[in-house]
Amino acid sequence: MKMSSLYNCVGKFYIVSLLMMIFCSVCALAAMNNATDFMLDVNEIPQRYDEAQLWRIYNISEAMQQRVPVGQVLEQKFGGNIWKENSKFLDISIQKEQVKAARAFLEAHRLDTQVLNYNVQSMIDEELLEGVMKTSSGPGVRSKKATGSTMHWKDYHDLETIYGFMREIRTKFPNIARLYTIGKTVEGRDLKVLRISENPREYKKIWIDGGIHAREWISPATVTFILYQLMSNWEDQPSHIRGLTWYIMPVMNPDGYEYSRTVNRLWRKNRSPSRRNNCLGVDLNRNFDIGWSGYGSSTNPCSDTYRGNAPASEEETKAVAEFLAKRKYNLEAYLTYHSYGQMVVYPWAYKAVKVKDASVLQRVANTAVQRIAQKTGSTYRASVTHEVLGIAGGGSDDWSRAALGVKYVYTIELRDRGAFGFVLPPRYIKDTALEGWTVCETVAQAIG
Repeated sequence: MKMSSLYNCVGKFYIVSLLMMIFCSVCALAAMNNATDFMLDVNEIPQRYDEAQLWRIYNISEAMQQRVPVGQVLEQKFGGNIWKENSKFLDISIQKEQVKAARAFLEAHRLDTQVLNYNVQSMIDEELLEGVMKTSSGPGVRSKKATGSTMHWKDYHDLETIYGFMREIRTKFPNIARLYTIGKTVEGRDLKVLRISENPREYKKIWIDGGIHAREWISPATVTFILYQLMSNWEDQPSHIRGLTWYIMPVMNPDGYEYSRTVNRLWRKNRSPSRRNNCLGVDLNRNFDIGWSGYGSSTNPCSDTYRGNAPASEEETKAVAEFLAKRKYNLEAYLTYHSYGQMVVYPWAYKAVKVKDASVLQRVANTAVQRIAQKTGSTYRASVTHEVLGIAGGGSDDWSRAALGVKYVYTIELRDRGAFGFVLPPRYIKDTALEGWTVCETVAQAIG
């Protein structure tokens, strides 16, 4: 089959698949007792990115010195979708209709641009097709060894499959597993956390979350893999693993995650309605009560980094903050998984200062990075957050250190470094998840 024909085929399949998922979602919601609590526009067609280009723009810091907020201008004036922004470069996708005007703006300010991809939709289509092909052919499609689950790591899963996996863990390990529903989203979805512990009153605690940003699909995939690694061999785990209380939340942003799967693959925020206009969503990782009104977030509800109308204004943020505040005794580690960039970073992010015990955090991060290189050959970087990702307030990582006094606080930016970005093909899930598990193991060992 010619590539052009393949892309056309995949594109049609993508639309049909997404429409079917929306239809199924509507049917499921209608059957629920609280269906009236949901707000879902059945006329909303999936967002496509045909011939949208993904750019990497350099010299960002020089432009900022000239008071030119490049990312903000490209986002607001040219409809750009920011993928990654730091002091060295900006990754942003620009729709086909705006490419010419946006490029003229950059040239006027003498900004260097590298085109990472000429058709973002082709990346999305290939990601979907690869997942379908990997999970629909050959034996051994499902991983049933430890849990009997439909969970596997050949493709990305919807929320119900992830929650089903958590329920199966609870059922199979009733003496050590407890499944919490710690709140509900604005669209009525459960916020679920699984606790694994042989002695929850005495053991030191470690928190792991994923999926705070909807489009970072590799994050929930990695956190579920961590859960599998823990439970598939629990009886033989070393003491520094079995001797902890584990709190695991694979998807902190269920509404946004499902929206990214059915309507807009590049959606980042939750789905909270704005009081000021028709734009939806708050960036949950700008909504925690730490440096909330500072640099690195937006007051514009249409921005991907909109901080919300107040600290902890969102149901997801409040639920996590209240849950952990009640369990801060012996809470030793807070690991939050994101993509992309291949980094292991620690506070602070909201200000250009290191925490007092930065040398300890750096040492543990260095060890994790070295072990990743040995296991998969991938190169990660260990650093303080603000130095490599820029200053940004309202993050869950900074909040856990400031409000709860957690010692080992890390944000793990998983694969890759920009070739695929958020649209990481399924063939990379397993090794990337192994890298996430390696960080987790290293931190657990440091706690012990």
